[in-house]
Amino acid sequence: MDKFKTWIFQRKIAIIVILCLLLLCFHLIQILPQNLMISCIDVGQGDCTLITTPNHKNILIDGGGSSDLKKYDVGEKVLLPYLLNHHIRKIDLMIISHFDSDHCNGLIAILENIKIDKLIIGEQKEISKEYLNIMKIAQDKKIAVKNVQKGDKIGLDKNTYFDVIYPANELSQEGLNNNSLVLELNYNKFSMLFTGDIEKEAEKSIINANQNLKSTILKVAHHGSNTSSTKEFLELVQPKLALIRSRRK
Repeated sequence: MDKFKTWIFQRKIAIIVILCLLLLCFHLIQILPQNLMISCIDVGQGDCTLITTPNHKNILIDGGGSSDLKKYDVGEKVLLPYLLNHHIRKIDLMIISHFDSDHCNGLIAILENIKIDKLIIGEQKEISKEYLNIMKIAQDKKIAVKNVQKGDKIGLDKNTYFDVIYPANELSQEGLNNNSLVLELNYNKFSMLFTGDIEKEAEKSIINANQNLKSTILKVAHHGSNTSSTKEFLELVQPKLALIRSRRK
């Protein structure tokens, strides 16, 4: 009987050790650096991109949305479940390219239900109701809001950062679209250009600034609309791959 009890005890110790090792391995997987991951989330109308850095920081750029949240809230129905299903309960940086409803209203459910460390926006030439609503939520939730402009750098990890390409502090273009944030994500030799909904006028301003914007991937502006993506702009960026978020009604 004593030998049997000893055998049972040893097996229990072995099981406990194995469980501890499994938990340790899982923890190491969570904290060790990994490859940069970029996910384009299907929010229907509008844009939404989730970036997870090698050191596990989560950056959310735009969130889709409609002007009538009572009719259908893509943030509540699609984006929030997506993040929770992927065990994301904290967003280190939420970036709003501009305050058109199809880029920002889907973020309201995220602002209200997930911890947000910092909200990044550009200078606003036109104050929309969406802007006022989201700024009110950020204030109530005590979320830090940072305005960025051309020339700024947003650090993420040691070798991962955004360059702010556009707009400058003194806004010259009219309308929400042409004052979208344009950001270049840089990771080692990889780069991706996020263009919001800029149109030909904003593209011309960027071209005239004589910037080197050659990028691996281009997030095509304004859902591939003929108001954007001029030949001169595409020649400046020279992407290997272009992504177009389709417009759905």
